[in-house]
Amino acid sequence: MGKKIGRPRKPIDWEEFEKLCLLQCSLNEICLWFHVSDRCLERGCKEHYGLPFVEVFAKKRVGGLISLRRNLFKQSENNPACAIFLAKNLLGMVDKQEDADRGGNNIQINITVTSNEARDATKKIMGGAGT
Repeated sequence: MGKKIGRPRKPIDWEEFEKLCLLQCSLNEICLWFHVSDRCLERGCKEHYGLPFVEVFAKKRVGGLISLRRNLFKQSENNPACAIFLAKNLLGMVDKQEDADRGGNNIQINITVTSNEARDATKKIMGGAGT
Protein backbone atom coordinates (compact mmCIF):
# COMPACT_ATOMS: atom_id res chain seq x y z
CA MET A 1 0.00 0.00 0.00
CA GLY A 2 1.27 3.44 -0.88
CA LYS A 3 1.95 6.46 1.20
CA LYS A 4 -1.06 8.60 2.22
CA ILE A 5 -1.26 11.90 0.40
CA GLY A 6 -2.36 15.13 2.06
CA ARG A 7 -2.07 16.66 5.43
CA PRO A 8 -2.71 14.60 8.56
CA ARG A 9 -6.19 14.96 10.01
CA LYS A 10 -6.68 17.18 13.02
CA PRO A 11 -8.34 15.37 15.90
CA ILE A 12 -11.77 16.59 16.97
CA ASP A 13 -12.88 16.05 20.56
CA TRP A 14 -16.47 14.97 19.92
CA GLU A 15 -17.48 15.49 23.54
CA GLU A 16 -16.29 19.09 23.27
CA PHE A 17 -18.08 19.37 19.90
CA GLU A 18 -21.37 18.36 21.55
CA LYS A 19 -20.86 20.95 24.31
CA LEU A 20 -20.35 23.65 21.66
CA CYS A 21 -23.58 22.53 19.96
CA LEU A 22 -25.40 22.84 23.32
CA LEU A 23 -24.12 26.42 23.53
CA GLN A 24 -25.66 27.11 20.08
CA CYS A 25 -22.26 27.84 18.50
CA SER A 26 -22.35 28.27 14.73
CA LEU A 27 -20.51 26.03 12.26
CA ASN A 28 -17.95 28.78 11.78
CA GLU A 29 -17.39 29.18 15.54
CA ILE A 30 -16.96 25.43 16.02
CA CYS A 31 -14.48 25.27 13.13
CA LEU A 32 -12.50 28.16 14.60
CA TRP A 33 -12.48 26.43 18.01
CA PHE A 34 -10.98 23.24 16.58
CA HIS A 35 -8.82 25.03 13.97
CA VAL A 36 -10.40 23.05 11.12
CA SER A 37 -12.24 23.93 7.93
CA ASP A 38 -15.97 23.47 7.52
CA ARG A 39 -15.29 20.67 5.01
CA CYS A 40 -13.13 18.89 7.60
CA LEU A 41 -15.84 19.20 10.27
CA GLU A 42 -18.53 18.07 7.84
CA ARG A 43 -16.46 15.01 6.89
CA GLY A 44 -15.77 14.28 10.56
CA CYS A 45 -19.48 14.41 11.42
CA LYS A 46 -20.29 11.98 8.63
CA GLU A 47 -17.55 9.60 9.80
CA HIS A 48 -18.26 9.85 13.55
CA TYR A 49 -22.08 10.15 13.60
CA GLY A 50 -22.99 8.91 10.13
CA LEU A 51 -24.88 12.18 9.57
CA PRO A 52 -24.08 15.58 8.06
CA PHE A 53 -23.24 18.49 10.37
CA VAL A 54 -26.68 20.10 10.02
CA GLU A 55 -28.48 17.01 11.30
CA VAL A 56 -26.00 16.38 14.12
CA PHE A 57 -26.18 20.03 15.19
CA ALA A 58 -30.00 19.99 15.15
CA LYS A 59 -30.02 16.97 17.48
CA LYS A 60 -27.27 18.14 19.82
CA ARG A 61 -28.45 21.74 20.23
CA VAL A 62 -31.82 20.74 21.70
CA GLY A 63 -30.36 20.22 25.17
CA GLY A 64 -29.06 23.79 25.15
CA LEU A 65 -32.43 25.18 24.09
CA ILE A 66 -34.18 23.26 26.86
CA SER A 67 -31.63 24.47 29.41
CA LEU A 68 -32.06 28.06 28.25
CA ARG A 69 -35.83 27.82 28.47
CA ARG A 70 -35.64 26.24 31.94
CA ASN A 71 -33.37 29.07 33.10
CA LEU A 72 -35.66 31.72 31.61
CA PHE A 73 -38.71 30.24 33.36
CA LYS A 74 -36.83 30.17 36.66
CA GLN A 75 -35.73 33.80 36.24
CA SER A 76 -39.28 34.88 35.36
CA GLU A 77 -40.39 34.05 38.91
CA ASN A 78 -38.42 37.04 40.25
CA ASN A 79 -37.80 39.14 37.15
CA PRO A 80 -40.84 40.86 35.59
CA ALA A 81 -38.94 41.53 32.35
CA CYS A 82 -38.42 37.78 31.86
CA ALA A 83 -42.08 37.09 32.65
CA ILE A 84 -43.18 39.71 30.11
CA PHE A 85 -40.81 38.29 27.49
CA LEU A 86 -42.22 34.78 28.00
CA ALA A 87 -45.81 36.06 27.90
CA LYS A 88 -45.20 37.87 24.63
CA ASN A 89 -43.22 35.10 22.95
CA LEU A 90 -44.91 31.96 24.20
CA LEU A 91 -48.45 33.19 24.83
CA GLY A 92 -48.66 35.73 22.00
CA MET A 93 -49.56 38.58 24.34
CA VAL A 94 -48.91 42.17 23.26
CA ASP A 95 -48.67 45.39 25.19
CA LYS A 96 -49.51 47.63 22.24
CA GLN A 97 -53.06 48.86 21.77
CA GLU A 98 -54.15 49.57 18.23
CA ASP A 99 -56.36 52.62 17.96
CA ALA A 100 -56.26 53.30 14.22
CA ASP A 101 -56.95 51.24 11.14
CA ARG A 102 -54.38 50.74 8.39
CA GLY A 103 -55.41 53.95 6.73
CA GLY A 104 -54.71 55.91 9.91
CA ASN A 105 -58.40 56.47 10.70
CA ASN A 106 -59.42 56.34 14.35
CA ILE A 107 -61.36 53.28 15.41
CA GLN A 108 -64.58 53.84 17.36
CA ILE A 109 -64.98 51.49 20.32
CA ASN A 110 -68.43 51.16 21.87
CA ILE A 111 -68.67 49.61 25.32
CA THR A 112 -72.06 48.64 26.73
CA VAL A 113 -72.12 48.34 30.50
CA THR A 114 -75.09 46.72 32.22
CA SER A 115 -74.39 47.10 35.96
CA ASN A 116 -73.74 50.28 37.94
CA GLU A 117 -70.54 48.87 39.44
CA ALA A 118 -69.18 47.96 36.03
CA ARG A 119 -70.31 51.37 34.68
CA ASP A 120 -68.38 53.16 37.47
CA ALA A 121 -65.28 51.01 36.87
CA THR A 122 -65.49 51.67 33.14
CA LYS A 123 -65.82 55.43 33.71
CA LYS A 124 -62.74 55.31 35.93
CA ILE A 125 -60.73 53.38 33.33
CA MET A 126 -61.92 55.46 30.36
CA GLY A 127 -61.56 58.79 32.14
CA GLY A 128 -65.33 59.37 32.11
CA ALA A 129 -65.67 58.96 28.35
CA GLY A 130 -67.80 56.48 26.45
CA THR A 131 -70.42 55.53 29.06
